[in-house]
Amino acid sequence: MDELELSKIGGVACAALLAFVGLHEISHAVVSVDKLETPAYAIEVVEEEAVEEKAISVAALMAGADSSVGQKIFNKCGACHSINEDGAAGQGPNLWGIVGREIAKGEGFDYSPALAGLGGSWDWDALNGFLTNPGKYAKGTKMKFNGIRNDADRANLMAWLNEQSGSAIPLPTE
Repeated sequence: MDELELSKIGGVACAALLAFVGLHEISHAVVSVDKLETPAYAIEVVEEEAVEEKAISVAALMAGADSSVGQKIFNKCGACHSINEDGAAGQGPNLWGIVGREIAKGEGFDYSPALAGLGGSWDWDALNGFLTNPGKYAKGTKMKFNGIRNDADRANLMAWLNEQSGSAIPLPTE
């Protein structure tokens, strides 16, 4: 390839680039888009009324709990948590004896300030709230789990967790 052919190829490339940029500018000059100060037509949005969820008492929730089903539900938790007496913490704390234990007091785990600041103990109401939606119950928690929305599944899990301790506490009653 000689010098003249390289010049032709360079010239064609420059002409194509010039044509592309030129056509772009010409098209914007011919067809312009003006922003309107007010919308051409208004879309009415009807706000839905906030739907209140019926709060079910924890006692009513736990009345039909089946701990054998809860053991199967724990499989979701088992990826991060252990449930063995004297078991080591994993990505999450060991949950042996969690029901009734003080919040953020399990050994061998560095709890988030969100959980450490809650205070109190993992009673039935606290467990129910946390397991429903951990991020909402303890804003800023390190636990990245969406929660268990199904009431029966949550009750079954809590019943099973209660059995996983040296001394289970009585299930709540009305």
